[in-house]
Order: sequence, then structure tokens, then C-alpha cells
Amino acid sequence: MAGVVVDPVETNARLARDAEVDYPILSDPELRAIDAYALRHRGGGPDGGDIAHSASVLLDGEGIVRWTSVTRNIRLRPTPDDVLLALDRVRD
Repeated sequence: MAGVVVDPVETNARLARDAEVDYPILSDPELRAIDAYALRHRGGGPDGGDIAHSASVLLDGEGIVRWTSVTRNIRLRPTPDDVLLALDRVRD
């Protein structure tokens, strides 16, 4: 698991430390990975800049997208059960 955001590395490190997350938060200020998954939210940043839509993406071992959940409300995220169900479907 990893998070991908447009913020600089220093901001991500502070966020990870403050939120006590146990996975890496990767910096994508040029939105290359975000664009590769069509997740750019144009003008969605606090300063009107582009950011990523809140999304969960499940990749297989070859990097193929097997499941995606995208939301416009960052408070609405897939539950652990949703992710486990997606994993089960990928394995079948």
C-alpha cells in the first residue's frame, strides 16, 4: 500500500509522521502517476491548482489495474470489507 499525492516530499513526510501512517506517501508534483490513472482533479486544490481525486486502486503483480474506487468526497472511502471483496474477486 502507498499513498500518492501532489504535495512535496517534505509535506508528505510531516503528514505521515503526524498521522502515524504505516505506509509510504509518495510525492507526484507533476501528476504523472495521477494522470496515468486518470485521477487528476482539475482546480481541486485549495489554491485552485490540480490535485488527485481521492481514489483507491488495486494493482496485480504485473501492475494491471484490477479494481478502482474513486470518490469526490474524501470522507467516503472504501471500507476494509470493500477492499477484501475486491481482492477475492481478483483472485477468482
